[in-house]
Amino acid sequence: MNHARQRLRHDPTRLTCSTCGRMFLLDETETPPFCCERCKLIDLGRWMDEEIGLPHEGGPPNAEGFEPEKQEPEQEDLN
Repeated sequence: MNHARQRLRHDPTRLTCSTCGRMFLLDETETPPFCCERCKLIDLGRWMDEEIGLPHEGGPPNAEGFEPEKQEPEQEDLN
């Protein structure tokens, strides 16, 4: 086994590119956590096209842009 492969297999700075799945060393890339600029741009394109995103379950009642459902106050019949 060549030296570079041994280093890649046992190095704690070893990462796997989330775009292409290639293993690389953190100190060998200028675009962490991606192996190269191409994979970084592919990932950015996925975010921009909304193919991927963060899960969202709504915000707190007073968050900007969030209007809670208005409920009518109950009126008692005084007659």
